[in-house]
Amino acid sequence: MRSRPWTELRALAIAAALALSAARPAAAFPVFFNGVGGNGVSATTASLAAGAGFDQFTAPVQPAAAFGIVIPDPEVLSFHISSTPSVTHPTTAQSRWTVTNGGQADLDDAWLVFFTPVTYTKNKVGIDLQPGGEWALVKLNAAGVDYFYPAVFLGDIGASDSTTFLMNHVVGETLAQQGSTFILPKYSVGMLTGVPLPEGSELVLLAAALAVVGALRRGKV
Repeated sequence: MRSRPWTELRALAIAAALALSAARPAAAFPVFFNGVGGNGVSATTASLAAGAGFDQFTAPVQPAAAFGIVIPDPEVLSFHISSTPSVTHPTTAQSRWTVTNGGQADLDDAWLVFFTPVTYTKNKVGIDLQPGGEWALVKLNAAGVDYFYPAVFLGDIGASDSTTFLMNHVVGETLAQQGSTFILPKYSVGMLTGVPLPEGSELVLLAAALAVVGALRRGKV
């Protein structure tokens, strides 16, 4: 009888640790724009990303211009040029993006959504989703077809304020050059607001932990 409280605490601690470790992916996951018509990523890729721990959610998305968003050309921070670029052996690069809220209203829990590349071959352009919870996939349905789009969490952006984020590119073909400068892909983008960082997986596991403790207390485990 005296050992049961310790057993309960141990079960709760283990389940809580699992919740924290499973709530966010442990490694980056590249997604290419191989969805229907080159829009977003395919359902298969989206399923693999979900299996790797990246959240998915459904929310209405509008063109970024509708929010007065201003996005200048990203700053290229680093790159590694593949001698024979392909989807399996892509050129990689990292850039810093600055997003300015040029509208009149504050934006709460905002996400920048990447619809499709407008340069290069669509299904050879991708984003290496990074762990940490800021990258996710947004699911939209149009005419009975599911579309999945990579999205990065920007948080709250006040009117006239700016925020930055890092993008990790993967490109499976030769990059264009302007002199000695390599040119990264450009994208059509959208925005959505009012969606906080998903925490569903963490809450589900914590609920399971509490259920285990409850069963222990009732003498069922």
